[in-house]
Amino acid sequence: MSIRSLLACGLFVSAGAAAAQTPLVTTPDVACFPIADNQVVTATVKPEVGGASVRIYFRWNEHGAMYYVDMVAAGAGSYWGLPAKAEPRNERIEYYVSVVDPYGKTLAKSETKFSVVRDDCEPSFSSDPKLAARQQGLANNLVIGETVAAQEGKRVLGFLCDGVVTRINADGIMRPDEVCRGCVIPWWTKQEFIGAAMLVPATLIIIDEPPEPSRSRP
Repeated sequence: MSIRSLLACGLFVSAGAAAAQTPLVTTPDVACFPIADNQVVTATVKPEVGGASVRIYFRWNEHGAMYYVDMVAAGAGSYWGLPAKAEPRNERIEYYVSVVDPYGKTLAKSETKFSVVRDDCEPSFSSDPKLAARQQGLANNLVIGETVAAQEGKRVLGFLCDGVVTRINADGIMRPDEVCRGCVIPWWTKQEFIGAAMLVPATLIIIDEPPEPSRSRP
């Protein structure tokens, strides 16, 4: 076999090996998102890619650019994550899950999903008390990534400030959320946090601007 043939064969094998490593990303449908509370989104990535991040990209449907949050590895290619809390005027959330390399390049993504926001929707936190505590802790300490420069210095469109403490701008620079002015909350349960908040002097409580009134829902 000629050198040219060997090189061509080698390139073919390398290309095939690279294609075989492209991950498949799947995320189940989320029946609904609650108003003013978080909802757990899960995904499966197989095969996993070393050094890559798995993210949920989300937005108020048809309103502006996407935001993202990093997902937490649960083992065996499973992940979970929490978008921000939907505000009352947000009636539908668009989301998908992506695998992103350290340079910000998308390696694979799930199909785009759409889910309604309802005031009677129940959050699907884990039935495992330890995992549920981790999920609630993350909900109180959200790091929201931005995808376009226009999002910097503004609230997460269609979502509440509650729980948003850190932002990452479109250039990948992390900073405290200067709009929501959230404070980092320990890994408490929701009930413990509410109870502790009752003991904080009123002069230290920062009240966020109210969302627009909710439109009537079917």
